[in-house]
Amino acid sequence: MTRCTQVELLDDIGDLFRGWERWCAVVSETHTTYPILIHFRSPKADRNWLIALLAVLDAGALRLAFNPSQPHAETRLALRAGYVCLHDIADIRGIPYDADPHPEDPVRLGYTDFLRGVEQMRTYGYPMERTAEQAWPHFRGWRVNYETLAYRLAQDIDAVPAPWSGPRRTPLSVRSPVTPIDRRPTG
Repeated sequence: MTRCTQVELLDDIGDLFRGWERWCAVVSETHTTYPILIHFRSPKADRNWLIALLAVLDAGALRLAFNPSQPHAETRLALRAGYVCLHDIADIRGIPYDADPHPEDPVRLGYTDFLRGVEQMRTYGYPMERTAEQAWPHFRGWRVNYETLAYRLAQDIDAVPAPWSGPRRTPLSVRSPVTPIDRRPTG
């Protein structure tokens, strides 16, 4: 990824999080009104609404953890909307949860897996103001708000197994995302 692409990506990230904030509100409304939707799957075996939501929540948590000096209103709003969405769905399904977890509570995602993810971010040139060691407690402090519910729902609906998404009822191998190659001219 070129430097120009990185800047463009980060310039547009507010739009991305605004879109996901709206999406979470819609999913919260539809999936609590018609709970059967929680189980609906894409015709594509490697796609699932919950895994997509978890990936965006993690992207927001990583952004907040690694780049504290950047504007974060859209990121925080998307995280809140995702958090509310998961809580609304848990409420409708009768799944208990801690409504106010402590930022230092443990998460199931391990530090080693976190470091592998950070290495992927470095590979693609993601700018980082903090080291992985400095960012980890901040990331964990955000993830503790949604990880337990996301893992529980992913197991309940047997969502496609993806990195950072917890165990499943059916033993399948984890499907890692495929990143397209940047095919733009370099000159």
